[in-house]
Amino acid sequence: MVTLPIVTALMRGLHLAAALSLLGVAGFSAWILPAARTVPGRLHTALSRLQWIGGALALLAGSAWFVLQAAAIADADTWSNIWRALPVVAEHTRFGTMLMLRLVLIAMATLAGLTRFGRYPVVILAAAALVTHGAIGHAGATRGSAGGALLLSEALHLIAAGLWLGALLPLWLSLRDLRLADAAAVCMRFSPLGLACVLILAGTGLAQGLALIGGFPALFGTDYGRIALLKIALFLLALALAGINRLWLTDRLAAAGTRARQELMVSALAEALIGLTIVTAAAFLASAVPGIHQQPVWPFSWQFTLATVGEDADFRREMLVSVALIAASVLFMAVGLLLRRFRWMALILLIAAAVWRGPSFGLLIAEAYPTSFLTSPSGFSAGSIARGQTLFARYCVACHGPNGEGNGPAAAALRIRPADLTQPHIWGHTDGEMFWWLTHGIDDPGAGPGGGLVMPGFPAAIPDEGRWALIDYVRAHSAAVSFERDPAFDTPVPAPSGPIACNGLPAAAMSGLHGHAVLAILGATERERLPAGTVVLAVPNEAWSATPPEAGACVATGVAAGDAYAILAGLPPDQTTGTTFLIDANGWLRSVRHPGVANDLAAAIRAIQAHPLEQRHGASHEHHY
Repeated sequence: MVTLPIVTALMRGLHLAAALSLLGVAGFSAWILPAARTVPGRLHTALSRLQWIGGALALLAGSAWFVLQAAAIADADTWSNIWRALPVVAEHTRFGTMLMLRLVLIAMATLAGLTRFGRYPVVILAAAALVTHGAIGHAGATRGSAGGALLLSEALHLIAAGLWLGALLPLWLSLRDLRLADAAAVCMRFSPLGLACVLILAGTGLAQGLALIGGFPALFGTDYGRIALLKIALFLLALALAGINRLWLTDRLAAAGTRARQELMVSALAEALIGLTIVTAAAFLASAVPGIHQQPVWPFSWQFTLATVGEDADFRREMLVSVALIAASVLFMAVGLLLRRFRWMALILLIAAAVWRGPSFGLLIAEAYPTSFLTSPSGFSAGSIARGQTLFARYCVACHGPNGEGNGPAAAALRIRPADLTQPHIWGHTDGEMFWWLTHGIDDPGAGPGGGLVMPGFPAAIPDEGRWALIDYVRAHSAAVSFERDPAFDTPVPAPSGPIACNGLPAAAMSGLHGHAVLAILGATERERLPAGTVVLAVPNEAWSATPPEAGACVATGVAAGDAYAILAGLPPDQTTGTTFLIDANGWLRSVRHPGVANDLAAAIRAIQAHPLEQRHGASHEHHY
């Protein structure tokens, strides 16, 4: 059923909201309420009842969530199958064991609240229950130190949310029942705790967003990112209300009487409802695929870029002048507001600076397409590169020429010469932009009102995977030309991915060699002594068939490996024997060396071991594999 994931996420959100309320009520009763000199029995009863309801609701919603999730895990479609799946999921899955532990802790906290042990056991047990939540979600599925950092971040995030958002209903009840002076004292004591919680929420939320959203494009271009945006907007709205409560309404409470009390109650209730919506959004986030694992579909026709100002000194100077003038106008406006003088003059100057220099910010905007931030799903595999070469010869050579230089036999008849695909500009285009052009064509800016194309698209002739293969080939061929022109070429180009066989190394694919410097050799296996930590990868070609690798070495076993490396070498497959490639510990190609060229290979390997290229986020040709 389509609605089952939605209902499951809603039960998860209701469970989390109730657990946050359980902590918030206990924390409020323990630390905030004692600020009041006199607390009526009605308020004590209401807080006890709210705490009990929060615990009971957390247990009921958590149980419903467990049943629904167990049904999904076991793919059970009848009540009898679901019933049989429950003990299996509870005992043999992390979700089941951690949720059972949470429910036990919540039950203990609820029962502790009904006894005379005080509020602190409830706070400790409810906080412990919230700490387990991260192990069920994305943080628990992340391995290594990054996973541990996410678990700690989410634990702090939830505890802070409970102590702030979970305490808003108790605050509302206190505003209703306490005398004005006592209500003001309670609000004043709540403010520093709320501020600390907000800072923790902002810091941990940022850490989790950086780890799970996957960058600015994913924030707008994935479902996960859009839910995160909603959560951020709601958080800022709740923060604004909290600021109004503290900076304006609380100060008026003791003096302004009933009206200020009513305004503060309305504001606190609105803040609590926003908090409930935030928790619901968080539940859907926890149930969604993180943005870092999705391909973003960009929703705007423009994108932010620094390429224009980075490449042109005049544009860069114009941008800096505009930023300086507008910043100075904003500063003058701030001073005028602070001193309550020159405000109209400052406003006029700010408007004039914005109108005069604002158009300069258009230099930071570039055209974008829905696919602009997609990366090739092929993994830059050897097979994809080789297939792209075949497709290029069939569909592209007529215009771009056999070497991609824009001098094909049909180029002379075209009004605009085809692009030279061997020039550095190719690295300024993303995979997604190239995919869009191969799919929809490139518009002719001088075609007139009717429009026209400089290059046609190939959606019918070439399937999606073929267009990605074309992009891989163009990247590989351009890299070969770049290495030939500039031995210091350091734009990250990944080594072709594919299967390998190793002797003494636990690697079955190229990605398994990350962490090692790799010397890939075409058509040969013997090599002089190399620095420690270097792995030799023998790549079969037309002159040499693969043999079992030597100890500590590997052999590329993919049928297209030799062709892919030949393309990266810029040589015909039958002339590649002895060509070597240096690959650093992060999997990037660092140099191509042809046989007979004198060089200090050991020194070059030590250099890339000491200075591997880092992943450049947002790099124009960034591949994931």
